[in-house]
Amino acid sequence: MIHHLSVSAADPQGAAEFFAKVMDGVVVDFPPNPGSYMVFKADGMGTGIEIYPAGSVMVPNGDPGAIFTRQSEAQDRRSPTHFALSVSTSRDDVLAMAADKGWEAYVCDRGGHFHVIEVWVENAWLVEILPLDFAAEYLTFANAVSALADPNTALDSHQPQARTLEHA
Repeated sequence: MIHHLSVSAADPQGAAEFFAKVMDGVVVDFPPNPGSYMVFKADGMGTGIEIYPAGSVMVPNGDPGAIFTRQSEAQDRRSPTHFALSVSTSRDDVLAMAADKGWEAYVCDRGGHFHVIEVWVENAWLVEILPLDFAAEYLTFANAVSALADPNTALDSHQPQARTLEHA
């Protein structure tokens, strides 16, 4: 189980407010990295998302623990890092909330196995939102994969799109 993860945003407060709304959580300041926020979902599992200002990075600091520093922000904030988030918010409401922020959002089929709503936060990085029906599809697929004699065959039907590995 992943209890929390961190992401960055040009507008950390705006991103935090989006996540709090979509996952029915609360936003709190995150003082270890000034200008950051954390969103908690009261689910008994400690589910949370830390949202740092763009350019924030963590570096080792020995026994006291990691510290935050800022890099100069690159032109392109795209990243292969993303996550899937199950929510009780409806598909239409997720799409409307993303549209209200001016973010791209699409309902996508993942190889015939399950669906997600791709929300492109700040039109820069991806979070896959799974309303209840999509979460059920995902869980059915994930549980079936772990029961296969050869789990490596589970994604054989889900091939790269024609544009995969094109230069951005």
